[in-house]
Amino acid sequence: MTIVKGVLMLKTIDPLLSADLLHALASMGHGDTLVIADANFAAASRAQGALVTMPGTTSSDVLKAVLTVFPVDAFDDYPITVMSQGDGEELPDAAQDFLKIIEETDEKGRGHQIVDRFKFYDLSEKASLIVSTTDLRPYGCLILQKGVVFDA
Repeated sequence: MTIVKGVLMLKTIDPLLSADLLHALASMGHGDTLVIADANFAAASRAQGALVTMPGTTSSDVLKAVLTVFPVDAFDDYPITVMSQGDGEELPDAAQDFLKIIEETDEKGRGHQIVDRFKFYDLSEKASLIVSTTDLRPYGCLILQKGVVFDA
């Protein structure tokens, strides 16, 4: 993974958040979607918007870092999408991990939907940003819908 030195010199910014990733996240608007993808996801061929690669990271690592700066949509019933491991709604280990991470942040309580991989692929093609990790866990992908930032 290449880390831009300037980002490390900023206070309170997670060092995984490179300048390219921060720019892509900041460029997104309310309702835009972000895919955090595992190593097996065809990110390059599905990316219609920006693509940021993050070698040496897991989807969970990237999710934790992204949630420090990214508001998850509170106006949509299901701003979080995870992939099922078949026809059922059984959550894969990676998806369980993602939901646990989200529940430990200010974004807790946001609704999630579970979709099969083909539906996930269709949704991913509408994403403004795909972040490609080297996570090898099966079904290690998720989609987040961007919310809004209000005055404090």
